[in-house]
Amino acid sequence: MVRVVRRDDWEPTAEAVRMQREMSRSERTRARSRRQPGARVFPAIVVSATDEKLVIRAEIPGMVLSDFDITVSGDMLTILGTRVTGQGLEDGWYHRRERASGGFSRAVRLPAEVDGDRAEATYVAGVLKISLPLQEAAKPKHIPVQVVEA
Repeated sequence: MVRVVRRDDWEPTAEAVRMQREMSRSERTRARSRRQPGARVFPAIVVSATDEKLVIRAEIPGMVLSDFDITVSGDMLTILGTRVTGQGLEDGWYHRRERASGGFSRAVRLPAEVDGDRAEATYVAGVLKISLPLQEAAKPKHIPVQVVEA
């Protein structure tokens, strides 16, 4: 917004307050967009665990398993890929195109140590499922409780 002020009407203090308000409003808007669940994060994932393994599910429609590059290094899982949408459009145009095309990368810090050599990945109905067996040291241990008479 452009604001025209005559020289004799200009008040530096009022102008500084107005600018501060504008900057604060802009920062609040940016902060709100960062707090929205899933905002600008692709692919959306779910990490779950059993006593034996971690399971990561990522929603990535429109690909095949060979399009992915999945790596585990230490406690970090990385999913890389390139998704191409809109192929096969002949003699036409898009009215709306909401599915993004291009490369993506998603790194996820794992909550436990896993055995990357025994990891498995499947891709069914647009959902990439990665199963990562836990290392023995990371598996839950049952601790028996002894009753002591006082």
